[in-house]
Amino acid sequence: MGNSEHLTVRGGLSLASKVAVFSYLIIAANILVFLQSLADPESYNLLIQTYGLVPVQVMNGTNLLSLVASMFLHADIIHLGLNMFFLLVSGDAVERELGNFRFLGLYLAFGIIAGLFHSYLNSTSAIPTIGASGAIFGVLAAFAILFPFRWLLKLFGFIPIPLPAILFVFITILTETAYVSS
Repeated sequence: MGNSEHLTVRGGLSLASKVAVFSYLIIAANILVFLQSLADPESYNLLIQTYGLVPVQVMNGTNLLSLVASMFLHADIIHLGLNMFFLLVSGDAVERELGNFRFLGLYLAFGIIAGLFHSYLNSTSAIPTIGASGAIFGVLAAFAILFPFRWLLKLFGFIPIPLPAILFVFITILTETAYVSS
């Protein structure tokens, strides 16, 4: 469905939207949860222990809420900042193209799939995993598919290099995969 067709759903949200409601709500929710970590670090550590994704628990079918809840927990300001920056850059365009509810479904689906995959690969780990990187990479992949030749800046060290979105996402996924697997 192109942007010329505008199907509105009750509550003002639509299937082809001009406003990226969920992108901004997700960013706001992540920032609010992180601000809680600054205000009360002990409480935040309890949140991580309770709602962080623990692979062995997920593989045992317990604490499945952590597949979603862990996406709203971040280790530090850099972790939060990078995830929210990439969500802001790519999420807005993807949500406007797909519509609000499809975008939200995509975001949650990629985050859950990434959590399940991580749990499968680390099935005996009792260490909580936090962050929205799986969901963010899913949104970046959708961005590259929807807008393959839109230009983005990729930092190589301190040097910004303009790249088409498809190449940007490919290189980003390769470098992040290499980083995570090392």
